[in-house]
Amino acid sequence: MDEITRRRLLKASTALGIAGSIPQGIETAVAQTSPSLEKYVQPLPIPTVRKPEGKRRGADYHKVSVTEFTQSLHPDLPDTTLWGFDGTFPGPIIEGRRNKRLKVRFDNSQLPTEHLLSVDEQIHGTKPEDYPNYDGPVPEVRTVTHFHGLNIEPESDGQAEMWKSPGEITGPRFVKQIHDIPNRQSKLTSTYHDHALGISRLNVYAGLAGFYLIRSRAEEKLDLPSGEYEIPLMLQDRTFNEDGSLYYPKSFVPNFAGDTAVVNGSVWPYLEVEPRRYRFRCINQSNGRTFNLRLSNESGTNVPTLYQTGAGHGFFESTVPIGASHDLDSLLLSPFERADIVVDFSEYAGETFTVTNDAEFPFEGKTEGSDLGELLQIRVLDSAKGQSDSSADPTNLDLPGGSKVNEQAAKKIRHMTMNMIRDEHGLALHLLNNSRFHDETIVKPQLGTTEIWELENKTHHTHPIHLHLVEFSVIGRGPNGTDDPAPNERIGKDVVRVNPDETVRILVRFGNFAGQFPWHCHILEHEDHAMMRPFEVVTGNAAKNRGQKNNNQGEFQSR
Repeated sequence: MDEITRRRLLKASTALGIAGSIPQGIETAVAQTSPSLEKYVQPLPIPTVRKPEGKRRGADYHKVSVTEFTQSLHPDLPDTTLWGFDGTFPGPIIEGRRNKRLKVRFDNSQLPTEHLLSVDEQIHGTKPEDYPNYDGPVPEVRTVTHFHGLNIEPESDGQAEMWKSPGEITGPRFVKQIHDIPNRQSKLTSTYHDHALGISRLNVYAGLAGFYLIRSRAEEKLDLPSGEYEIPLMLQDRTFNEDGSLYYPKSFVPNFAGDTAVVNGSVWPYLEVEPRRYRFRCINQSNGRTFNLRLSNESGTNVPTLYQTGAGHGFFESTVPIGASHDLDSLLLSPFERADIVVDFSEYAGETFTVTNDAEFPFEGKTEGSDLGELLQIRVLDSAKGQSDSSADPTNLDLPGGSKVNEQAAKKIRHMTMNMIRDEHGLALHLLNNSRFHDETIVKPQLGTTEIWELENKTHHTHPIHLHLVEFSVIGRGPNGTDDPAPNERIGKDVVRVNPDETVRILVRFGNFAGQFPWHCHILEHEDHAMMRPFEVVTGNAAKNRGQKNNNQGEFQSR
């Protein structure tokens, strides 16, 4: 066994807290490798914006099919069988507009009754006895789509127990066929993806993910690159069998990553750009892999700076430059984190750049080299072929930002922990507050109030923690949560990385909807295997003192 493989085995063993042994999850590093595929031989596909079918009660209405199909992901790889929205991987862009309602229905009736991947019934949520007060069957194939990052009623949130099967069997918390999406929030770069309890890792890996955007007038006033110069980038990883099919372990593994880069549904593609400014809307949609991104070239000379304008929700108060000569030299994105960036290629005509990654897997907060070191090639044309560039200079952008972060507004401080034990089958089990999904709901913030959550990681693995319903600000990091956060994670977040032996403090305002919502690790293998807990937003004096109308038009209005 070579030294690199030994080091990966040791690192993964440590990540699972099982030093001195080789855990199940490590087969992802050594047991299966994809066929050798040439890089950068096909252009980057750009997902199209989906047009609504019509109107429903005054709102634009989408009816999205969820189907099984085949798609070519690389010219030298046989077509891959996938699941997807509207028969594409990734799904089409669903685009909303601030303060304009949408209604969306997902129809999975055409899916087969047998899953594309192996369902491990050791995992909670796969059997009827896993659901309290539910006596119905749990079909092998079931889906529920969650619009990530939305301020939305719980009934339309696409939560884990709201699944539905192709045969019309519904989960215990299924309420409605149609998502009601108010879009009463700031501009958003996000995703819609599957969230079914116990199998979300399988459904998303099979292809059930797409872009969701909310546009706003404040965004349009910035004169950011638009049209063909705005590029969505969905970053994923997969492992393939020789016949082109997806490889995923038959038995549950607590850490999984593919060995092949897939961007917008294409294996190691290239993108041709003009020597001008571009806007990239980036999403890490991997099951469990963190990406630490840089631009590089073969000569090692200067490369363009990445100017980040937002982290998902709204905009920063000022752009954050990322590059070798700046405070941040790379863009770090854990699973389901996002970034809006502007890159100016105007001084780089004829040059070629590679989007590289040096975040190891499993990620422990360090960047020491990666088994998946390249993702995408960018080729700058010799001259512009389109219209002249009238977009704003990213160094001079006057971003709208948001309300000032005010820790004094917090009515309560909650200390939350990340823990790891062994389950009854001997599998590594990551937990929140040492509790499992269906344990009693303890956390009950009051509607309209602000809280500080102290997220303490007592495990050996970095956990990207996501809260449904809310947008939050990161106010502290480090061993005691008192270090400054990175400049590109302070506002506009709904996922935050918490590294081992670290406490991350977030400031959260709970509006605008009461009811039960989940918070969870967004490593999908962890989420599926118990690292998800409910919180319940309750009404009370704060709700009476602050009406629903005011809540809906609250602190993020300018964005």
